Amino acid sequence: MPAAQLIERLGDDLNAASPVEVAVFDKTSGTSRRLEVGDEYVVHMPGPWNCPVRVVERTPVSFRFATLHGHMEAGEIEFRARDVPDGLVFTIESWARSADRLAYVLYERLGIAKEMQLHMWAHFCTRAAEMSGGRIVGDVEVSTERADVTEPGRWQRLLAGTVTASFARTFALAARLRERPLHPRGLVVEATLILHGTSRYWGVPFLDDRAELPGQVRLSRALGLPSALPDVLGLALRWRQPRTGGTQATAELLLATTGHARLGRHLLRPARRWSPAFYGSLLAHRAGDRRVLVGAAARRAQRVPGGLGPLARALDERPLLLDLLVATEFGPWERFGELRLHGPARTDDSEPTRFNPALNPVPELPPAGLLQQVRGPTYTAVQRRRRGTSQGGGPMKRSTRVLRRMRQYHADLRRLPLNFDPSRYDMSRPQRGWHVDDYRQPLPAEPPGPPVAGGSWEAARSLVRNYAYADRRIIREVCHSGPPEPGRNMLLEGRFYGLRFLLGLRVGDVVDGVVERDGHQARVWGWNYGTLEGHLERGQMDQEVRKWLDTGEVEFHVHAFSQRAPIPNPIVRLGFILFGRFTQVRFYRRACRRMEKLTKAALAAQRRAPGNEPARPRAG
Repeated sequence: MPAAQLIERLGDDLNAASPVEVAVFDKTSGTSRRLEVGDEYVVHMPGPWNCPVRVVERTPVSFRFATLHGHMEAGEIEFRARDVPDGLVFTIESWARSADRLAYVLYERLGIAKEMQLHMWAHFCTRAAEMSGGRIVGDVEVSTERADVTEPGRWQRLLAGTVTASFARTFALAARLRERPLHPRGLVVEATLILHGTSRYWGVPFLDDRAELPGQVRLSRALGLPSALPDVLGLALRWRQPRTGGTQATAELLLATTGHARLGRHLLRPARRWSPAFYGSLLAHRAGDRRVLVGAAARRAQRVPGGLGPLARALDERPLLLDLLVATEFGPWERFGELRLHGPARTDDSEPTRFNPALNPVPELPPAGLLQQVRGPTYTAVQRRRRGTSQGGGPMKRSTRVLRRMRQYHADLRRLPLNFDPSRYDMSRPQRGWHVDDYRQPLPAEPPGPPVAGGSWEAARSLVRNYAYADRRIIREVCHSGPPEPGRNMLLEGRFYGLRFLLGLRVGDVVDGVVERDGHQARVWGWNYGTLEGHLERGQMDQEVRKWLDTGEVEFHVHAFSQRAPIPNPIVRLGFILFGRFTQVRFYRRACRRMEKLTKAALAAQRRAPGNEPARPRAG
């Protein structure tokens, strides 16, 4: 049957080729049985989405419909046939987009409408071949091209701009408190990507080609929590992707531990191990007309705990192997390659390794969706903030400004009261809602009697007076106010995984003399401080160095009475609830260890001082 005759028969009865269980054409406007320009049809389909169309073009070998108001798509569709030497070619070509949000979800997100449409038009082509009196050669060929809208609508631009500004400002502010708001510390390793493609064609060289490419990977913990706690683990990958024409482009991909299932792959998932674990892109990328996710699965044969130390040791022993995977947003995962991570691992504390996939996307695999649009400007804002504090003249200006602010803050402490009333509590015993911590650390002993000049007690007293026992990684004095005196104010800077908090204190009592404890006399020097308004805690801490005169034993004693203070900021409050007590106990224990270590070091240095070396026998 010639092409013109086939189009004539289809125009007379569209339902002869349509799969009537899915779509029935009902003519609602037009006097002739034949299909003419201006005729209108309603395509009845299962569910609430009947589709009105109008004939806008008719030729001997083609006809074309345009969608009307109420259709789930907006666009045109053309049916045409052409004669070829060995038969006839029938084509259905559609140019359309989703008409509303519901249609977009059904087509793009869930894929229901897309599958129905694919089945409908493939069946139409098969029936057209049968109506022509011939037989179909091979399978129905389906080709889809996607043209992204380069100019978003006004409301899309407004929403994207609002969300972008919010994220960028939030993370730029966080960068002031911690150089890297997320993934503060990590390990950098060399990598090898071994690509072999999948059973389907994606139109993306990274997913389709066979190649072996060198790369670099940074592995990190998102919040920088202690290794004993679960954390979202990150895997940032960079490599040089070959392009058409022999050129190469830097490509970057960010993965983090997520779920593996259809729903879980869209959610972050804290993990306790680097391997086995699943790392996903979380946010979608565009591969032609499909939205896809990329993943990497660390194999179960290797078990690596979630700390950076165990990871470095594991990489020194053998490479860490991961399978590279790709899937549509709700489809099955398909393996398209392997990622090998090679030791030795190195930290990037001195020379941070930065990634920005918005500037270095994977060729033919651009980011898709609103959150992906937000990611690029957010990364740029944070990295601009970092550069701004490290370029010429920046550090000096920033240090001067911060120092001036610290001094003003310290001067203003005199106006602040204590945030608790010491007279209301017996701090020697637990009270409801309060913690009582008591630590005693033995130090090198002396002979019985008063403290020895230059001995252990005097060395420890100097450390306690100067607050030298405090671990500077947790807390340090930022405005030195001299030796402890009653009523003197102190300004400390508390540190928690890169975050910093200013804490005001006031010296209470200073103890210097001989006291009696349980029938034994001890030479004591020490002091205590109470917390001021604005501190994260409420309470008092006593620190003393004692020498028991009858035995010569020397010890460092810490006694603390504390509870969490009212904290207005909900995020800081939640952080203190989760980690405050842990950090508090860690401070006390480290203070005891440091006192022992520093006291021994001071005694050793004194023995090495000139004039204190033991006499050597003369030769002769």
